Amino acid sequence: MHHPEIQRFTQIEEVPESVWRDLSEPSSLFTTRDWSLTLRRSNPAVPVEFWAARDSAGWLLGIPVHIYPEAPGRSTYDVWSLHRHDLQPAAGSKHRGRRHVLIGTRNGQRNGFLRSARRPDPALAGQLLQAITDEYRTSVVSMLYLDRALLDEVRGQLPHWHAGFVDAAAELRVPDDGTGADSFAETVPDNRARGRIRAELRTIADEAPAIRIDTVSEIEALAPILAPLLVKLNQRHGQPADEAGMAAYIRASANSGLQPQLFLTGSLTEPKAFSLSVQDSHLMSVRVVGLDDERVGNRATDYPRVLAYEPLVYAMRTGIRAVDLGVGALYAKMLRGAQAVPLYSLVRLPDDLGVTVTTGGDRMRLADLRASSPKLPEETLLSWAVDHG
Repeated sequence: MHHPEIQRFTQIEEVPESVWRDLSEPSSLFTTRDWSLTLRRSNPAVPVEFWAARDSAGWLLGIPVHIYPEAPGRSTYDVWSLHRHDLQPAAGSKHRGRRHVLIGTRNGQRNGFLRSARRPDPALAGQLLQAITDEYRTSVVSMLYLDRALLDEVRGQLPHWHAGFVDAAAELRVPDDGTGADSFAETVPDNRARGRIRAELRTIADEAPAIRIDTVSEIEALAPILAPLLVKLNQRHGQPADEAGMAAYIRASANSGLQPQLFLTGSLTEPKAFSLSVQDSHLMSVRVVGLDDERVGNRATDYPRVLAYEPLVYAMRTGIRAVDLGVGALYAKMLRGAQAVPLYSLVRLPDDLGVTVTTGGDRMRLADLRASSPKLPEETLLSWAVDHG
């Protein structure tokens, strides 16, 4: 076999073990086997396929594909919400009722392929996406939350897809030879961030050790105690939340199929702040953060501690390469040494859908980010635009 062969598995549960064994290099936690299988079980109404490419020596590249009968209800995965500025449906187009094919992640804001350690030709990713499009030519097809490297890898091979900026995540990149948060501070180039990290670490050194829990059952049992902290943090940002819903979200995050890590300050009965992460052998993502303002006070370091420093130290100790801190509060995360990761979407619309595509959406979405993080350099924000409107 001289040319790669593309294969479609219509049910992700039936993907052979040999595929998962060969595709041992995920570039995102949120397209891995365990994550995708858990999503499939949690919502049986959304079929999950798996598309992969192979050559004579084995499997090279793969990605899960979620098939929605219509536009997803969740705004973070709904292209009509994400691209309301640049995708303009005509009256009566019934665009939301068209089947929607979501490639890659469905419940995590970082996307990526599963790859072989043999490092396949970069052109193969575009060929795989085009094959999915050919199968679903009458559907809305999207791939969301790509970083810039992945966007640049595939965009040139997909001339009829619309690309746009959607948000920016923050990521702590773990130094290879680091021994603790102090050594990480030495790698941070920004003077202000480096000073902030050192000051907060001095304060943390005088505080009681944080509590770490990695057992799903223990985290589930703590969910009702942790939920009020999550409600309070949501309310601080003007977002409605209730304790029952937040407790359910904590339990679901702990049962994601990946290894959970809970970091907590205060006590098990009266926590001050907490974060809940998920991980595999080399990637980690902070999924949930909660805080009780009344217990921590105005100048406490509990929040940056559970958000960044405790996950970072754990990652350095266990060989994890990067800690994803998610979207939101971008500048505050950069002050703790995180690097900004602009995220993009690719959308392919069927010709008969009755939707006009315009430029300029990136400018409006970047204006929203500028409003929430006004200290980000203007030249940085401008460099993130890709639709040039």
